[in-house]
Amino acid sequence: MRSFLSGLSGHHQGRRPALLEELRGQTILHTRVAARGTWTVTARGWVLHSRIQQVEGPGRDGIAASAVGLRDPRLVGAALQGAELLPDGQLHLFLQGAAGPLRLSTVPRWQLEGPRGALLRAEERGEISQLPPGPPVHAAPDQLAEHAASARSGIEDRLLAQGRDEWLHPGHVVTVLANAGALEDEEFERRGPVLLARMLARGELRAGFVTAGRFRAWDMPLAEVVEHIGTTWTALGGRTPGPDMIAWFELTRAGREALGPRSELTMPPGMSGYDSPGVVGGFR
Repeated sequence: MRSFLSGLSGHHQGRRPALLEELRGQTILHTRVAARGTWTVTARGWVLHSRIQQVEGPGRDGIAASAVGLRDPRLVGAALQGAELLPDGQLHLFLQGAAGPLRLSTVPRWQLEGPRGALLRAEERGEISQLPPGPPVHAAPDQLAEHAASARSGIEDRLLAQGRDEWLHPGHVVTVLANAGALEDEEFERRGPVLLARMLARGELRAGFVTAGRFRAWDMPLAEVVEHIGTTWTALGGRTPGPDMIAWFELTRAGREALGPRSELTMPPGMSGYDSPGVVGGFR
């Protein structure tokens, strides 16, 4: 137990690629498990993928270790405080969860994917390779210009109408796409971020988070918001995004005007007492 806790103090031995430092301060948003391995997703869209991942942390009998599970309650919401990469390629992530300190571990092969194509990979023999972030994937200037010039679809009109009386989240997008006939996870993953990007680029929505019954818009450039939404939605996969994931959205004046006079008389939505720790922005 002493050696585990000493790792959390920051006295890590081994290599520290620059990409690992990007994880510090992020929270775990989601974990999923399938035949091809385990994925751990952060609130900024970083994804650790490997065959199996184990988490150690406080248990009834002291430090207990077990495999990461789907939406693992030990990890979701935990904050990343540091990382350790051993010479053999073994990776440890040190976190602070609701019940205390945690260590997430995996052995090669594993890969850590980040925004804009950033990649850190460990091969079976521990060889490490990495790629720095590249150009925008979801918010290149030509993409934003195309979104801003787009005409609203019927799906987008329905989403705007739903935003009259409540703040929107990605789960609402999943619902309107499903009602329009979307079936495959790949379709939700492809269409969801684009739908939101179009509405944001046309100025009909603004992104932010909700806390204490108030919507607080992010003070971030449009390109950063759109890139974050696309990156994190892709990291979560398919129809997974829902409330308390990625962002919340509020209709702007332009969005309400697009709905006609009735929307101008509608009071802004309210969600008393709700806090949304899973999203990121200028105030997180």
